[in-house]
Amino acid sequence: MGYSDRRLEVTEATWRVIIREGLDRASMRAIAQELGCTTGVLTHYFRDKDELTLFVLERVFENLFRDMKACTEGLHGIERFEQMIFAVLPFEPSGGQGWQIWIAFLGYAIGREKLIQEHRKRYKSLHQSICQELTDLQTAKLIREDIDLTLEANALIALVDGIGTGFIINPEQFHPDQQRYLVQRYIQNLRTQIPQPP
Repeated sequence: MGYSDRRLEVTEATWRVIIREGLDRASMRAIAQELGCTTGVLTHYFRDKDELTLFVLERVFENLFRDMKACTEGLHGIERFEQMIFAVLPFEPSGGQGWQIWIAFLGYAIGREKLIQEHRKRYKSLHQSICQELTDLQTAKLIREDIDLTLEANALIALVDGIGTGFIINPEQFHPDQQRYLVQRYIQNLRTQIPQPP
């Protein structure tokens, strides 16, 4: 197994430990036990827990942007935007794994400035993607011209964060139909108002 493949194997083991035990208890020793190796083998690939944690978070984001790209392939306008947001949401129980890691990382990062900065970088990347989509929709006159795109991107990220967190805490209240409804209701408020016939 090559170096890159082995790092990905470590990532998958780390995901399992984080989901099962939480990030605080996802020690290098616990991850090594999950892999069936020593901590010395693990530190050959990652210097410490923070480096491993950042690598795991990056894989979560890579998967997120890959899914967003796949879901929007060939789509345009509002449908494209909806599918882009839907790709981020945990419609299925398996989709909650990325959210569990994301939320666990946020809690772990508090008080660790370097990790907070990394979190901000990823939010900024997501914010830029949403802003670009909103700009395209506004240019195509599919959403109102009077809205502040930066503010709306912030609001949409807050909505998605709330849905994802709510799903992890209480999945029964955030089944897929409700998740879709909340996003579609929000997007509807951005739509260009169609003049009523006289």
